[in-house]
Amino acid sequence: MPPPLSSLFPRSPTRVILVILLLFVLFQLFTLRHPASSLTQEDVCAGLKGLDDVFVILRTGTTEAPKKLPPHFSTTLRCVPHFAIFSDFEEEITGHHLYDALAEIDPEVKANHPDFQYYNRLQGKGREAFSAQEIAQWSAAKNTNSGHDSPGWRLDKWKFLPIADKAFRLRPGMKWYVFIESDTFMLWKSLLEWLSKFDASKPYYLGQQMQIGDVVFAYGGAGFAVSYPALKKVVEHRRANIKFYDDFTGAHWAGDCVLGKALADAGVPLTWSFPTLSGDEPADTDFDSAFGGPARKPWCYHASSYHHLPPSEYARFSEFEYRWNRENSTLLRHNDVFRYYVRPRMEARLAEWDNLSENEQTSESSFGACRTACEKDRDCVQFSVSGYSCKTSSVVRLGHKVSAAEQTTSGWLMDRVEAFAERMDATCDKQDWVLP
Repeated sequence: MPPPLSSLFPRSPTRVILVILLLFVLFQLFTLRHPASSLTQEDVCAGLKGLDDVFVILRTGTTEAPKKLPPHFSTTLRCVPHFAIFSDFEEEITGHHLYDALAEIDPEVKANHPDFQYYNRLQGKGREAFSAQEIAQWSAAKNTNSGHDSPGWRLDKWKFLPIADKAFRLRPGMKWYVFIESDTFMLWKSLLEWLSKFDASKPYYLGQQMQIGDVVFAYGGAGFAVSYPALKKVVEHRRANIKFYDDFTGAHWAGDCVLGKALADAGVPLTWSFPTLSGDEPADTDFDSAFGGPARKPWCYHASSYHHLPPSEYARFSEFEYRWNRENSTLLRHNDVFRYYVRPRMEARLAEWDNLSENEQTSESSFGACRTACEKDRDCVQFSVSGYSCKTSSVVRLGHKVSAAEQTTSGWLMDRVEAFAERMDATCDKQDWVLP
């Protein structure tokens, strides 16, 4: 006969505490072995009211799709019942169909405009049309004043208007059409709550404001939302003026600007939406910086999107968002992302890391000397040393891991980081959403 439980766990305060600690450790081990990625669809997607009224349009390109799309299928798109993926080549990736966004462009334009040389090669042989050297060269291409200097990027501007038309035909009558890129992360619970505050029967075009010349438009990387009446207007307007918009696109360099102009021409101006929709990833975000127009700093507002997340970061951030939604009754704000996602990864000294400090110092070279220089500047909160170069900054950012060969080590003055967070909290006064 087994011994009674009372003999295994005598009723002493010490033993009770030990049992509680043991149960806590077992719970933590269970949690670690059962992350959000292994939970059921119902677990992860619970509470996303209104998502069935949204059609998500993801835009990508052939060279990036195999690497960037798979993380989306298990995170950003996992709960989305209606979505379509558009690229410059029709294919299947891990069981998901990719439409050719450019299939219906005027054949004469595709045959004669230099932007389509890349596309025409691609249609012949797929990715095998390009050498490994070409792909590596395009991947390393630098940004210029008119965008990324690669043929795939130059082709991308042609996709926006045809994608809008195709989405209109694929899912007519949806309340919202949400356009994202292959490195856009949408926080659906927050986004849906925000969209519920708009009348979707009216023409709305919502996004982070950008401007080129006299055209104000939504930045594609931050994601943007178009109501059905707005999409109908722009599709009909473009169909009646295809030659004009083909010519405009051919002479331009940013497809999101092309779409923004067509929407404005159709009578649908942009509703400025930063920082509800944000064009940076958490590691790059300056949480104390207003972006154009109204002086809205991200810190106090609910967060609905981030951009430039590398594929390796999707699972981490998705897990963070899931746990927050499970354990909190409030929606994530940008300050929550800083305090519980960004801040815990900062340290007094972090090797092989670039925290994006930008102010170069002339005399300090060692890590200790660089730290001292930062401490002497009352506005400085972080610094980095790369080789013999010391940089400091008054902006708090996390930054990114770098290779050992770069010899970059970063540091934060942690007391000042905490003071920054407290100071920013004091600026909040019922800022929740960006609304008209």
